[in-house]
Amino acid sequence: MVFPVTFGWIQVLLLVLGVVALALLVTAVLKARKVGWRVVAGRGMAAVSLVLVAVVILWVTTLLQTFLGLTGEVKAAHIVATKVEGEEHMMDIDLLLYGDGNHEEQQLKYRVEGDMWVLQANIVELEPWVNALGFNSGYKVTRLYGQRLDGVATTQNHIFLNGGDGDFFDDMRSETWYTKSFVRSAYGNAVIAIPGKWDVFISRDAIKTRPVE
Repeated sequence: MVFPVTFGWIQVLLLVLGVVALALLVTAVLKARKVGWRVVAGRGMAAVSLVLVAVVILWVTTLLQTFLGLTGEVKAAHIVATKVEGEEHMMDIDLLLYGDGNHEEQQLKYRVEGDMWVLQANIVELEPWVNALGFNSGYKVTRLYGQRLDGVATTQNHIFLNGGDGDFFDDMRSETWYTKSFVRSAYGNAVIAIPGKWDVFISRDAIKTRPVE
């Protein structure tokens, strides 16, 4: 299972804004404790203004980071699916699974029965506040198989990727991690598309694909 971490210049900027906001808030509170809120208020609105500015900065920072966490996605795979000439309901699949710090990139080739390809992944959806910290939802691409447009079931077994998903669903049954406070939900999810060139992405709660021009 991969849990990508997004921490670029935007996250650094938001972190700096958060630190500045907290510094302003602490400064205002310390000043008020030293001379009293009534004295501070009587001398002007400087401390109150500091508090308001700090709160606004923290609020905007939280909104931005949450938005980035909820809308972020990771490129997980690239697929080139081609119909097999002279054979009905058959495709050749070139599948590139992208790696990360702990997993190497994989270039795989399969012949798949069907008119549409299906790529399935395990998704561990994190709570929004965890996404706001820069952590993307966890995923593992686990299955490749085909479907026919006429609805007839294929006879080919699913192709397991990355060791399959047996352990994932065993953990789900035993609730090993499902009850953890930072996990919102966990499930299998799949994307279906016709032959062509496609990039496959993992978002906060789903696997999705887009055609490559």
